[in-house]
Amino acid sequence: MGAARRVSEQTSSIESLRPISQDPTWIVDYDPQRPPDVFFDTNVWIGMSPDDIRTLQRLKQNRGFRYQYSTTNYVELVSHLEDQPSTSYANPFRKYQACIEKLIQVCDSEVLPSSEMELLAMAGLEHYLDPAWVPSPNQIPFAIDIITKARDLNDLTGERIQDPNTLRVPRYVVKPSHYRRLRETDKDSFKKVMELLEEEITPPIRGSDKEKLDKLAEWFYKLANFFFLIRPSNKKINYDLLTPAERDRFDMVFTDGAGRLLLNHCTLVVKKTLNDKKKLDLNDLYDMMQLLLLRNENLLFVTDDKAFYHYQMDSTVQRVIQWSAFKKSG
Repeated sequence: MGAARRVSEQTSSIESLRPISQDPTWIVDYDPQRPPDVFFDTNVWIGMSPDDIRTLQRLKQNRGFRYQYSTTNYVELVSHLEDQPSTSYANPFRKYQACIEKLIQVCDSEVLPSSEMELLAMAGLEHYLDPAWVPSPNQIPFAIDIITKARDLNDLTGERIQDPNTLRVPRYVVKPSHYRRLRETDKDSFKKVMELLEEEITPPIRGSDKEKLDKLAEWFYKLANFFFLIRPSNKKINYDLLTPAERDRFDMVFTDGAGRLLLNHCTLVVKKTLNDKKKLDLNDLYDMMQLLLLRNENLLFVTDDKAFYHYQMDSTVQRVIQWSAFKKSG
């Protein structure tokens, strides 16, 4: 993947895509002999139409892209399989099952890791991961096969298993309720972390206000401690329990590359939200953690989430593309 450049600069033997940016003159270059892999925000999958899928297939043929889905996509979609019917969706199970069917129709079988997995791998701390909170990407294709073959929720959870000859079969094979609890717990946790910030900082936060900016940075590390250590380890580890060498590695993640991008983007969005006296969408904090997957230098992230419109230019990780623009790129 080449570095970001301005439209006015001349290059040869490259292909280009236009990323999300407040500056429309920036584009992303890539080597056509090594096309990037592409993954999508979950909302893109939910809204993806048959025409969109045909467009992705055409782009794959014309540009050589490989599409992947992430552990985050899987967790978010499965967590909704038990949603109650509403006036908008009479059959939520079928709605989200259809989204999961799109994943396997479009994407390669290799599953991208979760944001927590990626960060802890960057810090050399992946041994602290607990499977209760972070599903294994190796098991996800098997679970998806079960989901796509289920006729309804009872099929999926194994409630219909009554035959004595199948007693050794577990009473469930996929538990959407587990992922729903994870999602609800995350939402509650983000709310508490945001309340800490609102208690410590009175907006506005100006660029010249060092004390408030320092508090904002301290708040980010509290968020990182919870969501990248306490939560994925199932409360077995936290920053204070790390060895000095482990703390150094954890801190270093946020000084460069995708870790630095996450820190900059998160604090920018939170600062702007507080200054504008708006309520921060708690899902935005969760979604922006996907930026950590851009540790892979040949990976593009496609989204239409407005929280990413404040994405900051960084020539080393300039790979966030707007969904509507991506569809027009081929």
